[in-house]
Amino acid sequence: MKILVAEDEPELLRFYKVLLEDQGHEVLTARDGEECLDAYRMGSKMKGSFDLVILDHRMPRMNGMEVAKEIAAMNPSQKLLMITAYSGMLDLAQKPANMKIMPKPFEVDELLSVINELFK
Repeated sequence: MKILVAEDEPELLRFYKVLLEDQGHEVLTARDGEECLDAYRMGSKMKGSFDLVILDHRMPRMNGMEVAKEIAAMNPSQKLLMITAYSGMLDLAQKPANMKIMPKPFEVDELLSVINELFK
């Protein structure tokens, strides 16, 4: 799968990239919301769309929910996964239909299970 990951914490971003590439996925990373949207637009134009977009909620320039809404407006069927320590504070009425929310911290097996679940 082709996965776009947006996370502002460098160590966690590197962790996602290594973990998902070890699982055989192609991974593109972004360090904030704007960079994620730019990468999404470019990726969609160049090599086809992403299979999954993984978002942090609290990021500079645009938060994960804002990015998710923009992506869902461009591609309503895009699968989205928000991984956040702030899941209890999110306005779920604003959540795009194809978005799953997973709390931080998480176990690696839990993340891989949620990703597999999204593609059943």
